[in-house]
Amino acid sequence: MKLISTISSDHDDDALGCDYAVIDLTPDLARLALRRVSILKAQKNADPQLDEMYFWDYHVEYFSPWNVEEGGRADSLSEMLGKLPTVAGDLRRAPDDFAVPENFLARVECCQMIVREGAVAFIAIPKHASYYVRTAEIPLQVIEAAAVA
Repeated sequence: MKLISTISSDHDDDALGCDYAVIDLTPDLARLALRRVSILKAQKNADPQLDEMYFWDYHVEYFSPWNVEEGGRADSLSEMLGKLPTVAGDLRRAPDDFAVPENFLARVECCQMIVREGAVAFIAIPKHASYYVRTAEIPLQVIEAAAVA
């Protein structure tokens, strides 16, 4: 299942080409996320103050429909993103063959998966920036459905 997430950031002016993220929620990635949620729950039994866990993770591609090096706009990609069906909150489902053209991709570093009891999300730092960008949370129900697909 390919998911498209809008990106949020603490930085008001520019997300440095990170307006969206594509998450290829394969059964393997979904099962990994579920194992990490289980680890969080087990650790939370030992310390109820635990709220979330962070893991290094590079499963997400960040992009912008307007991140074209040659100039111009990719209005067709932007329009297509707006027509995708909503899965939950700010998550949309893309066709399985959806791929972001390389010239739309943003360079990021310090990519991580945030694991919470009922969801996971992803964060990264855009290249040459000092702030994080965040995906929408992927609810546990969506992850469970992808794990058995």
